[in-house]
Amino acid sequence: MIIDRAFYREAGTTTLAIGLVLLVVMVLMGMTLLLGRAVRGDQSETVVFILLGFQTLARLDVLLPLAFYLGVLLTLSRWYRDSEMTVLAACGVGLMHFMRPVMALGSVFGLLALVGAFYFTPLATRQIEHVKLESIHRSEPGSISPGVFTEAQGTGRIVYAEKIEANGELRGIFVSSLEAGRQGVLVAKSGRPYTDPKTGDKFIALYDGTLYDGEPGEAGYRIIEYSVYNLRIEPQKLGEAPVPTAGMPTLTLLTQLGDRDVNAEFHWRLGKGIALFVLALYAVVLAYTDARRGRMSNLFVAIVIYFVYSNLLGIGETMLQKGQTPPAAGLWWVHGGMALVAFYFLRQRAHDRPLIALPAGLGRA
Repeated sequence: MIIDRAFYREAGTTTLAIGLVLLVVMVLMGMTLLLGRAVRGDQSETVVFILLGFQTLARLDVLLPLAFYLGVLLTLSRWYRDSEMTVLAACGVGLMHFMRPVMALGSVFGLLALVGAFYFTPLATRQIEHVKLESIHRSEPGSISPGVFTEAQGTGRIVYAEKIEANGELRGIFVSSLEAGRQGVLVAKSGRPYTDPKTGDKFIALYDGTLYDGEPGEAGYRIIEYSVYNLRIEPQKLGEAPVPTAGMPTLTLLTQLGDRDVNAEFHWRLGKGIALFVLALYAVVLAYTDARRGRMSNLFVAIVIYFVYSNLLGIGETMLQKGQTPPAAGLWWVHGGMALVAFYFLRQRAHDRPLIALPAGLGRA
């Protein structure tokens, strides 16, 4: 039908456009947080964009339902505002006609959301933990940020470089370490990391500096001037990255549903696809635009409903984790309750009745 094809085209395009905007906002917010951690020295600058990519991938299952919700809402709102829905109603095409194309288009985006929730999000979560573990146990040259005191994991060695050249050469170096109960401090004008071709051991060659060894005032205290000092970098042992419940593969998740946290995680993932269809019902209901009130009021209500729904899902997941709701109930009580309200509103809208009975003089929703 021509009307359905027009809806598919406009709603699909609007959803993709909104999804792109939300994705850009999400990436910018994530980049701001990660760059802030890198500046403080909490993370290496080399892993910022890797983490950003995986974090973005992990949030696509949340982004798609919201983008589709707003896409359908804005599409039908425009049709109401331009009197296209009025013309269609005069031709016998009522509001309920759009339930089929909305659900058909929602099936496509819902499938994508479920694929993201059950596969890509856990995969990205596992990769994030792996990258973080590698970042913690990275070798010292890769962990050094200019102007930041960095403590090497496992050795307790503190390294500072005033400047790092484009070719990797370090300027204004300070190294402090505690080995065999003796305090040692190294300062050097410059340095360069390198790998011994024979043994494969990693070093930092320090040039034109001074070694302060021992405690000042003690008999064994030494001050040694050197032209070249090769500082050995101890290799770090990289263990297995811990796999949180959110990062468990779906097949593993299904074999451990008796666990509260695992059961809550399963229903949380499943809820991403279900929520898309429930939100689509609200989008059809709230798309109605009263020329006297404008469309912003319904858009505001739509946003409030989304946040209420999201918070209820979060509360439901917490209750599952604490065993306050039966495992079989999952999050169905949230989805079911929100769906029942949506169907009631839809019936009211289809019969041109107020969504909520208000006292006389307060108008209609």
